[in-house]
Amino acid sequence: MEMTLTLGIEDLDRTEAFYRDILEMPIERLFPGKKCPPLLLLRRGDATLLFRQIESLEASHPLIFQNLDRHPRGVGMTLEFTLAELAPVVRNIERKKLHTLYELEDDEFGRREVWLHDPDGYLLILCQETDA
Repeated sequence: MEMTLTLGIEDLDRTEAFYRDILEMPIERLFPGKKCPPLLLLRRGDATLLFRQIESLEASHPLIFQNLDRHPRGVGMTLEFTLAELAPVVRNIERKKLHTLYELEDDEFGRREVWLHDPDGYLLILCQETDA
């Protein structure tokens, strides 16, 4: 099963830099057409994340967004990414002085995790399988 998740964001450049430069993920900028604003695309296995600016989403779907500002983005949702190598990403996070919520070494399940929010407040868990 393939899955596409659309996330509303404030700034394409800021989100692109975060996922590409800090998390070292291959994110693409797409220009779907003259009447469609640009968006970002991040593919991970069978899942795809589309990042679209809030203003264009709201213009296309005003009824969905009339109550959305009452809650922070991503409430109850966690995006988990398994990385081959977590150490370089952790160095990037430290270099940029980004706030992490947790940094866990889970020997029972053989995982190392780092929890943080992306620039728009979405909760991310970055993990690496270890040889526990």
